[in-house]
Amino acid sequence: MESSLALIIIAGTLTLLGLFKLLAPKKFNENAMGELHEQAKNPAAAIRAALGGMVLSMALIAFMSKDLDQNAMSVILCAIGIGLVATITIVVLNKARGFSPEIPVPPLVLLGVLSIIAFTATPEEKVSVAAELNPELVSPDVYRVLFEDENVKVIEVEHEPGESDDFHGHHPMTWYAVQGGTLEMTAEDGSVNVVEIKTGQVGRPLQGQIHKAKNIGDTKFKAILIEEK
Repeated sequence: MESSLALIIIAGTLTLLGLFKLLAPKKFNENAMGELHEQAKNPAAAIRAALGGMVLSMALIAFMSKDLDQNAMSVILCAIGIGLVATITIVVLNKARGFSPEIPVPPLVLLGVLSIIAFTATPEEKVSVAAELNPELVSPDVYRVLFEDENVKVIEVEHEPGESDDFHGHHPMTWYAVQGGTLEMTAEDGSVNVVEIKTGQVGRPLQGQIHKAKNIGDTKFKAILIEEK
């Protein structure tokens, strides 16, 4: 399972668990501990709601980390996995210490599954393209390299009205439209898709696809591409 998907699954599951604890703490306590003494219900509910807030915080961290680079996602997943295992260990030790009459199996199974997902998530494959398909080589009139080092390549794109480039591919990249327009995108299999791009729009397309683009609008299209290596 890819890292970003693992983070989404963990975030979604923890969100449901946290909301249940936060919105229905008395019901959660009743299911977990049975009928409590009347004077203990509200304090126990307050503690359970606070725990729900902590679970939601972990869910938010997981969700906001799904678009980070692979190294950062791996660190976050490892930290979440260690936190989940620590939580399972503490709950199990509660019975050994006499704090709980039994071990709550269902929630521990859920946390165990999430910890396995966190520890076994794999980095997304970095897609690359053949050097001869680099856009600045196949269509130098359209693509111009502004900057390049061992990590990134910054490319300026200018499509005059009616101008088309040749089939090419991109490394993982992010683009910014300096001047929007209407492009006719043709994939390697011959399928055609018309795309309206607005000035100031930012995108991160699917990587590794071989395609070509034609400006079918009335004005020049200009964009900046930032390719990762």
